[in-house]
Amino acid sequence: MNGTRGFRWFASALALLGLVAANAALAQATAAASAPLPDGYMRAPAVQKGLAPQMKVTERTGPAHVFDVAFTTGDEILSGLTDLAIKNNITSGYVTGLGGLSTALLGFGDPPINAFRRIPVDEKSELVSLTGHIQTRDGVPVVHLHAIVALKDGSTKAGHVFEAKVAPIAEISVVATSIGGAASH
Repeated sequence: MNGTRGFRWFASALALLGLVAANAALAQATAAASAPLPDGYMRAPAVQKGLAPQMKVTERTGPAHVFDVAFTTGDEILSGLTDLAIKNNITSGYVTGLGGLSTALLGFGDPPINAFRRIPVDEKSELVSLTGHIQTRDGVPVVHLHAIVALKDGSTKAGHVFEAKVAPIAEISVVATSIGGAASH
């Protein structure tokens, strides 16, 4: 009996101690959340709803084809993904990936002059983010990519991808949501 009561008392004391610790952590987090911030910093505001009244949504159902693409030194990503999209008649999809590059040519769109400002990357870089989509233009699959590359000093360059030469590898996933004009299956 005494062993059981002692265990219950110990378990109750542990639970109480846990509650006290949790309340202290919550109080500390609340105080940190209301503490003044240095200049140039902000806390994430609540997301306002209803500010995209012209947004259009297309819901697609059904399974998608997923292509895991491995590039190696010397491969050019945009060319390879374009070949993949044409060969597999991918009419709709999205692309994501990362890796290493030897060189790249990115661009920043300037609509008033209908051109891109060149952003050359003439050194080894890390492809820290590659995103894009595939759509058709004039019945031909077109790959549209944007990238962020990190340089050895930690700075980054980003923009529309015109060329991205791999070194040593790049790992890309292509999710085809439509093949041959119909939802993939």
